[in-house]
Amino acid sequence: MTGPDGTGTARPGNVGAPCDVTLTSRVAEFNDLDQLERELAHGDVAAVLMEPALTNIGIVLPEPGYLDGVRELTRRHGTLLINDETHTFSAGPGGCTAAWDLEPDVLTIGKAIGGGIPAGAYGLSADLADRLLGRDDLDLVDMGGVGGTLAGNALSVAAMRATLEHVLTDDAFAHMHRLAERFEAGVGAGIEKHALPWSVSRLGARTEYRFSSPAPRTGTEAAAAGDTELEDFLHLYLANRGILLTPFHNMALMCPDTTEQDVDRHTELFAAALAELAG
Repeated sequence: MTGPDGTGTARPGNVGAPCDVTLTSRVAEFNDLDQLERELAHGDVAAVLMEPALTNIGIVLPEPGYLDGVRELTRRHGTLLINDETHTFSAGPGGCTAAWDLEPDVLTIGKAIGGGIPAGAYGLSADLADRLLGRDDLDLVDMGGVGGTLAGNALSVAAMRATLEHVLTDDAFAHMHRLAERFEAGVGAGIEKHALPWSVSRLGARTEYRFSSPAPRTGTEAAAAGDTELEDFLHLYLANRGILLTPFHNMALMCPDTTEQDVDRHTELFAAALAELAG
């Protein structure tokens, strides 16, 4: 928009131009409360954005007490806590937030909630919602990209309702979790048989085998555990025999239509792949 002097100026509420993330953000390792406290101590962090368990770098589960510690530190430093449940929704209805009784200020979710239709949603704690609604200096309708033709799209809303009512139900998640446990056991047996320095991690309906033991506890450790050639071999070996993993990592996602036979077929092929590697 044009300012009073006729020159261009940023419209209030607009997100600024992209820049190096380190100019506007601080970073702390997952599962490291000391690092988080060090970064919050600067007093300039508005919000901590995190997955309750890491997934984009591979599954990294929170250690006991870590998430409680994050919540305590963010409250102490007056910082909002945002749980990104886009992937961790696999933990069950309500994601990790519901499954582990977490108390974020904001929760975001996407992808799976629409059953394949582009969709996303966010929720606020009652306290944060009251604080925002109490502001009379904000245009909450059409600033910051929340309003417009893509917000509340009728098809997306209908898809989310159908998915939540008929697909991602409590019964469906219970079924998917049982199958993920079966998948985890099958992979673990193969790893144990060949005495491999690998591990297997599970988050609800999501399971992944890692090329390290014990399983990584931070994002840095997870990145270091990657092996592109080994991943490519396993993906291709399985794909040639009718099993598709996620396109990166060695991650499998159960769905309501997945069967025990599907899982057992993977266990059989995974064992065969390990035998060929051993040979």
